[in-house]
Amino acid sequence: MNSQKLFKKFKNSRAGIFTNQSGFGGLSGWKYHFEYFKKYLSLDIIFLPEHGLFAELQDQVSGSGLQYDYGKTKIVNLYGDEESSLLLPKHVLKDLDVIIIDIKDVGARYYTFLTSAFYILKTISEWNSSEKNKVEVIVIHHENPIGLKVEGSPLQKKYESFVGVTSVPHRHGLNGSELLQYYVNEFYLDVDLYIADDFMDVKWKFWVPPSPNIPTVDTCYVYPGQCLLEGTNLSEGRGTTRPFEIFGAPFINIQDKLLLSQLELLHDGSFVLRPLFFQPTFHKHKEKICGGFQIIVLEKKKFHSLLTSLGIIKIIKDFYPDNFEFLKGPYEFRSDLTAIELLSGDDTVLEFLNGKISLRELKDYFRQTEMKWEQKISDLRS
Repeated sequence: MNSQKLFKKFKNSRAGIFTNQSGFGGLSGWKYHFEYFKKYLSLDIIFLPEHGLFAELQDQVSGSGLQYDYGKTKIVNLYGDEESSLLLPKHVLKDLDVIIIDIKDVGARYYTFLTSAFYILKTISEWNSSEKNKVEVIVIHHENPIGLKVEGSPLQKKYESFVGVTSVPHRHGLNGSELLQYYVNEFYLDVDLYIADDFMDVKWKFWVPPSPNIPTVDTCYVYPGQCLLEGTNLSEGRGTTRPFEIFGAPFINIQDKLLLSQLELLHDGSFVLRPLFFQPTFHKHKEKICGGFQIIVLEKKKFHSLLTSLGIIKIIKDFYPDNFEFLKGPYEFRSDLTAIELLSGDDTVLEFLNGKISLRELKDYFRQTEMKWEQKISDLRS
């Protein structure tokens, strides 16, 4: 829907906005959208995702202490110290007519911003079903930076968490507004969704990092697979200048010919692995020299990040059985399951990592699940 028509429809409405620094530019000029929208709406409250308003916080760091000086604008952080902080406080809805969702996604289900948006939609749906004042939603359209390609399998219900909504595959192939429309349809949410599909005009093509470890568009292409390393003791490159592209650990010998020959079997012409040493400045293996690799993507349309990373994890797990570990302990507010279980989200994927099926069998499985998802979302794609 045309942005100007939307602003006219909601002129002077009481509004809140779920956003961060990725809501910048477009028809607003060189401004943050939450500043620009105040010309049209009574915008007095900002809801923040994980990482804060300017992506200043690292992963799994509470934003409860963040403060910003924007006059009378109220800040509500949706990533605090407890799981309850992830949910939109219902009492704020009595003072709102509309909530704007204006945030960039990177195309993978683990990325928490659109999970937060899903929680917002669920809370609004519950409110609209029981209260007199209906709250509507405007979604500012942002392109999926890695396009329409789909990877992986739908998340099984028992693995649902902040890093995965039931039924969504690892790489979903939808832009943000399409995925939110999918949630409304799939979960029968009582929400009127309006999509401003012209606000991010194509002439405003530039990259604002939506979070601190997604510095470039190239990062987004490896993220659907490399995020799984968060469930292991392998560094996913946090604390380096190329997070998720670089990975490794102190125990990896990059000159071991047998290891290199096994990794070489994963190569399909769409990427290469560049051997290197690196020293993370923070996070896993802080200030330790790690042997590892950089994933250099050569053919983005052909590259299957998920299969590549799963293959890498399995090879390193088998090659270094006394050193490699799947991490235990709480992850994104769940402690009953491990991080690798929550991120994999599928028994078949876990069977591969545990050596019960082959990479070829996993590839065939993904081919089927990806095709089914493509069919399911065909009507949503613009």
